Amino acid sequence: MSSVLIVGGDQIEGIKQVLNNHGVDQINHWTGRKSGDSSRVIPHDTKIIVLITNWISHSITHKIKKNAMKRGIKVIYTPNGGTALHNRLQKAGADFALESDCENSSIHSTDTLH
Repeated sequence: MSSVLIVGGDQIEGIKQVLNNHGVDQINHWTGRKSGDSSRVIPHDTKIIVLITNWISHSITHKIKKNAMKRGIKVIYTPNGGTALHNRLQKAGADFALESDCENSSIHSTDTLH
């Protein structure tokens, strides 16, 4: 099972569709604007975090990045929209892999994609 956390944005249907096309079967979403979002814990099964950069505060971005690095979770920075995310995933090419993409592989990364 591949799980992605999206942080930021309100209308994320395009992003969800792109992730579904890449084999993601579980998507969690935090708007990043609720007061409690800064104290939330990244779900334990999260493989990748998508930060929607034009809809999230710097303080939440910093906290998410710090916690992702501690846990070895890849972070993808993107403006809102499925096309932008799709382009970043294509640009990442072989560097981007979900668990479902590499069944017998144990790829772990703290890399960030801009």
